[in-house]
Amino acid sequence: MPTKTQREREAEQRKAKLDRIQEQVDDGSLVIRQMTDAERKRFAKQGKSRDAAQPKRPTRRSRTASRPLPPARRGS
Repeated sequence: MPTKTQREREAEQRKAKLDRIQEQVDDGSLVIRQMTDAERKRFAKQGKSRDAAQPKRPTRRSRTASRPLPPARRGS
């Protein structure tokens, strides 16, 4: 049997987490509810300011030629 790819392993882990969440909901130890309008308003402001505060990632520069090797030593 061939080994799984990284994507397949991640998908399997995600499914296991979702299954665990569903088990918790079913037995009542976890409650998932809708956000209130006040919460939505409060967290929407945070998200916008947080995005603006993060600096942009630098763009990649094209590769430059590597430095030449020093001349080989002769003798000894």
